[in-house]
Amino acid sequence: MDRLRAIEYFLKVADLGSFTAAAKATGVPASSISRRIQELEAELGTTLLHRTTRNVSLTELGTVYLDEVRAAVKALDDASDLITERPASPSGLLRITSTPGYGRFSLMPALRKMRRAYPDLVVDIELTDTVYNLAQNEVDIAVRSTADLPERAVARKLTDDVFGLVASPDYLSRYGTPKVLADLKTHRTMLYRGPGRIINWQAKTKDGWVDVQTNPTFICNEGRQLIDEAIDGTGIGLLPCWSIQEELASGALVALTLEDAELSLSRSDTLGIYLLYNQPRYRLNKIKTAVDFLVAELATGDRQA
Repeated sequence: MDRLRAIEYFLKVADLGSFTAAAKATGVPASSISRRIQELEAELGTTLLHRTTRNVSLTELGTVYLDEVRAAVKALDDASDLITERPASPSGLLRITSTPGYGRFSLMPALRKMRRAYPDLVVDIELTDTVYNLAQNEVDIAVRSTADLPERAVARKLTDDVFGLVASPDYLSRYGTPKVLADLKTHRTMLYRGPGRIINWQAKTKDGWVDVQTNPTFICNEGRQLIDEAIDGTGIGLLPCWSIQEELASGALVALTLEDAELSLSRSDTLGIYLLYNQPRYRLNKIKTAVDFLVAELATGDRQA
């Protein structure tokens, strides 16, 4: 039995959820794929897949086996890439995931510049708040706003995730300028909706951190929309400083400072935008090239963890 081929078929069926879909993806008859997986199961002495007339699902041991062999097969693929790729010309598919706001404002322009410099790189990027598993090689590079760095990945800090309290000149002329934390209770505010919850503002005062209760008039999970609403005078926003530099410079937004508190969306002092990758995969020319390029383009501070 060609064990590696059988494992590859097993991975494809597990990912796509059916023998028919795996057959279309591989160009191999479904009956041949099924037979190879049955031979693999016989060799292992266990059932990897539950089969019904309608669907295919993993058994408990099949799930364990999937996690183990996926990383092994990916390591073999990486070893082949390491030997065959041309060091002078990085090429191939580069899978990147990024938090949406930073991805649109900062990462996408840097990637366009990188693709012009290295036209043989194919960038597959997903802007999402979903956290992919770097250890299982679901992506090559992840860009995340976080204070909790993964233990098994290299983290290169691109910038501090500092938030600025801002409003439009029109809003301030109509509603006045807040001077202290208590003033915010009478103001219209705009909040960010994160994955699964609305993110309230946090205030660092001389007595410690407090949760800020405001009167939101607009809530959205898209940072650009919050900026546009702030410019339109909808309310006061607490926005990432890296996202509003042009608006502050042009006067479309005005930075506000409270006398008795500093505001943030997190109570962590280590919150930042980090570029994450697995150290062993850094040996691949395409990943090393992309990591080094993006850090050089985007980093205002760089640390490894």
